[in-house]
Amino acid sequence: MKYWIERWSQLRKKELISYPEEFPTHDAYKAICTQEELKSGFAELHMIFAHFYEDILNDPVGMLLPIFDMNEYGYFSKEARASREESYKYAKIFYVLGYSGELKQNGELCIRANILKEQCKALKITNIGAFLNILGNYGIATEGLVNGKIKNNTNIIISCPDNKNVISALHILAVKSNNTGRFKDFCRLNYRLYESDWSTMEYDGVESVSDLFHSEQDRTAARLIHDELIKRNYCYNFQDWNEGPQIRYYKKESDRNRNTNADFWITSMDTEFILYFRIKNMDKVIEYIKGCPESVTDNFSVSDNGCANRISGACTSGISYQLNDKTIWRCGCCNPNFQVTPNVWDYLYYINAVDMAGNKK
Repeated sequence: MKYWIERWSQLRKKELISYPEEFPTHDAYKAICTQEELKSGFAELHMIFAHFYEDILNDPVGMLLPIFDMNEYGYFSKEARASREESYKYAKIFYVLGYSGELKQNGELCIRANILKEQCKALKITNIGAFLNILGNYGIATEGLVNGKIKNNTNIIISCPDNKNVISALHILAVKSNNTGRFKDFCRLNYRLYESDWSTMEYDGVESVSDLFHSEQDRTAARLIHDELIKRNYCYNFQDWNEGPQIRYYKKESDRNRNTNADFWITSMDTEFILYFRIKNMDKVIEYIKGCPESVTDNFSVSDNGCANRISGACTSGISYQLNDKTIWRCGCCNPNFQVTPNVWDYLYYINAVDMAGNKK
């Protein structure tokens, strides 16, 4: 992998959410299509998204996207940031087409050229005519372009001749996402958007992160952790990293409001499940950890190198402790000092350890 756009398009594809064979759809959409028609269109739309994310990965230049060498431009460079944004380009185009147009009974979207231009400008999409031509590779037809460009005071017609249900599924998904501020759920084709009406969201818990996990066991473990922390009166909020979303859990609402001192993070790291947690006083829990299953004890037996703060002697967040005749160092400057992928059999040991240790040294 050479270019930043390849790295981020690969993640965009991995973030496409798997959908069950059967999932509920709200009655509000029955005026547009039947449940079976919606599922048919959604399944093909899912394949289209997977296809164009893969094409960006394999031929970004042919997809009209900029390339910046990862060896030349660092992670925090403006070029790397631009590549992250550009990896959403085709999802943005489908998004703006879906919510800007009027859905006709024949399954076509009719979009006023002026409205399309205005919405493209808002989403920083330029040269839309060229991108619309590329959509033909995915079975999406465009009518109304003049010499490959959009002219004012005309209509643009978007259709999918092979399966008109694709356009219906796209329209519902895009309008619902736009109404509820769920653009990234649109990019990930989250089927849960169909569960409630045009302006209502009924999922806003751990599924916002765990739906990205590819393992059913990981999704179940995340749900069990979330439920247990809520039972123990933790509050939470949502965060978003470049590598994926996360939920952070706090003992105090004041900490949540300031976004500080989170004891746990359930994180999707490139769609992999990682539970971050913070322990400040290991002396209180060493004996408990020694009695935990080996899978848990092993995770507490791994030392890390620490960050620049440890080297300079300025670290105030790292911890050092003795376990099984080893001296362990865990950095805690940037993230909580422990990171594990728990399973459904051992997750409680980690929660218990944090609660037993308390949040003070």
